Amino acid sequence: IVALMGPSGAGKTTLLNRIAGRGFSGRVDGNITYNGRPLKHVRNQVGYITQDDIMYEMLTPRQNLMFAAEFLRSNVSATERKALVDDVITRLRLGKCADTIVGTPGITKGISGGERKRTNIGLSLLGAPSLLLLDEPTSGLDSKMSMELAVDLQTVANLGCTVVATIHQPSEAVFYCFTKVLMLESGEMAYFGPVEALRPKLDSIGVCSPETPLPELLLDCVDDKEVVEKLRQFTEVGEKAAQVVEAATESDVVRASFCSTLWILFRRNAVVVRNSKPLMLVRVMQTVLSTIVIAWIFKQIGAERDLQAVRSLMFVIFLLGFAQFLFALLGVVNVFTGLRAVFLREAQDHLYHPAAFFIAQSSLDTLVQSYPPILTTLISTWIVGMNDETVAHVLLFYVIVAFGSNVGAAMGFVVSAAAPNVNVALSIAPGLVMPQLLLSGLFLPIEFLPQPFQVMSYLSAARYLMQGVANNEFNCDTDVACDNTWRTYSGANCKESPCDFCCTHEEMVAMQGVCPVITCEDALSYLNLDATSIWPSGDSPSTTVAYSILAMAVLLVFFRLMGLLVLLISFKMSTRSTNFRSVM
Repeated sequence: IVALMGPSGAGKTTLLNRIAGRGFSGRVDGNITYNGRPLKHVRNQVGYITQDDIMYEMLTPRQNLMFAAEFLRSNVSATERKALVDDVITRLRLGKCADTIVGTPGITKGISGGERKRTNIGLSLLGAPSLLLLDEPTSGLDSKMSMELAVDLQTVANLGCTVVATIHQPSEAVFYCFTKVLMLESGEMAYFGPVEALRPKLDSIGVCSPETPLPELLLDCVDDKEVVEKLRQFTEVGEKAAQVVEAATESDVVRASFCSTLWILFRRNAVVVRNSKPLMLVRVMQTVLSTIVIAWIFKQIGAERDLQAVRSLMFVIFLLGFAQFLFALLGVVNVFTGLRAVFLREAQDHLYHPAAFFIAQSSLDTLVQSYPPILTTLISTWIVGMNDETVAHVLLFYVIVAFGSNVGAAMGFVVSAAAPNVNVALSIAPGLVMPQLLLSGLFLPIEFLPQPFQVMSYLSAARYLMQGVANNEFNCDTDVACDNTWRTYSGANCKESPCDFCCTHEEMVAMQGVCPVITCEDALSYLNLDATSIWPSGDSPSTTVAYSILAMAVLLVFFRLMGLLVLLISFKMSTRSTNFRSVM
């Protein structure tokens, strides 16, 4: 077990990142070999545990380990994988918390910090690494937990795995759990050798302080350049120093195929959704409460027949659909940003291809985002009094809203895949909402928008959402008895009119005695949503609805592919590497 020590900025984490082939910045030259072989050829034998405990927080330690075993041990039976996971749980003393949700510190109650760290180590051990790298494993742990973790690392080393861990100001008891120490100073090696022989060597160069803990004494030495030079004479150099790791053994790890990882990822995502009951309940309550409030404000507006009712009905059906778009966008941003770190870790560890993760995530997300619009449709159709002449009208309203919800989720995925953390993502997401509203045609007809906003509106899901729900709502069979003679009827006389709509006395006065809207076709023209005012449009409202759905489907594919592209870019940026000439 090697302790990698040094003051802040000495290059400890940078060294681990280079060995693991993770992202870096700055110029790096040369190459790394691992027992004479280029490191890239034996990368799967190197496990890397970052300072943050990255895993699915809505799964239990056992579930996290079982799914990891499926990725890494596809060549063994389910019984053997379970036995392997049980063995890891036993060795790392995770039995008491194995079936407890990991949880999010400060948000969701779960396992302790030490148990999270040991679970993280267990995830790497399933890959049977011959070299295990840990970045600040004792960070955030008290002295007892730190000591327990150090003992666990000794257990790992006894299994034949070389352990290299960065550690900052450990207690003396923890420090003596390590067999060797590598001290860095400004990116250069200041000392490398056995821990037990360190204090006598310090005494021999005049650094003698029996009362001072050895780790603290060693860190104090790097502040004195003269002492550092003296200390370097004790550093083991040559072949002995180069072989920090033992001979790598051939691993029996057989990783799952692309198709298998798709199925594993989909099942894991389904378990995460099942365990995320509070979040799912919030989404349901958002949908139900917002729909009831919006619908109740416009209660039975669909039964009214005047011009105000036409405008109000168009507004409420758009608002109901846009609410689902908004909930989906913000929901995905809030949830997936936390999963991004898990994806990067697992993809860097070659558990699966990024495309497999994207397909599984998008597939399940499509199903999840499609059920809240069912509640919106059932509640609003009854309260608002929307067009329910046929079942097709109700189903089409649901389909349009469901597509809006999924496009919102796809846009949220793009933001989440690009943002480094949830705070940045939540800062970006609201900025996408206002353009959607402004370019929807709700406030100003699309044809009246100045350039380049007319062109930009083609990428607005809200535009096709409004065109779709409006043409679906105002698609009705007008009585053949309704002709232009009824345009002069108003007020109480409207009871005699066979037409779909009729103006009030006030509206007739404002319209100089001629009602502009008496049919559903008139309503679409009045709202600037008829075939001559929008794109895409068809010969009938039904065709226009179909085209609007098709346009939203195209947008959905576009934003999904953009999400995949951003995900791949994020992955590439985190794994970029350059060869350089250092021999390990």
